[in-house]
Amino acid sequence: MSDITLRPFGMDDPQSLTRWYQEDRDGIESVMGVEIPDEIASTMAFNLLLDKQQRGTAIFRMVYRDDEPIGFTAVTEISREDRSGRPHWYVAKDQRRYSMAVARESEREAIRLGFRGFLASIPPTNTTALKVAKRLGYTEIDRVLMVKELTNGD
Repeated sequence: MSDITLRPFGMDDPQSLTRWYQEDRDGIESVMGVEIPDEIASTMAFNLLLDKQQRGTAIFRMVYRDDEPIGFTAVTEISREDRSGRPHWYVAKDQRRYSMAVARESEREAIRLGFRGFLASIPPTNTTALKVAKRLGYTEIDRVLMVKELTNGD
């Protein structure tokens, strides 16, 4: 069986991120939670995430199967008080059969780093991700998430 490992971002990894964006823009946008209209915006989104890691407000790891990069995992919205965060993981389209192994290894890494819980948000249209999350033991909470953009006229 192949080993799934998490590694810090390296010099060769930008090529993988660009390739995954080119092959699966919808998947990358879903994980990142924003629209990413082109490769430059993709690079900027990942640079922002890596900058947050430098400042200690996010964690970003590349996912490898043996010596091949197959995706990435991240934790954002880290709360130091309750040792929780918002998990994200992306697995390249042709490697999705390893999604559960990637998620489980990501959780093991989070435990090693001292996390005690995760709050995940998944679009209701992403039924595959919802099934994976439920298999991992995530449960739905009875809440409605709402958003309001504030402007000067409000």
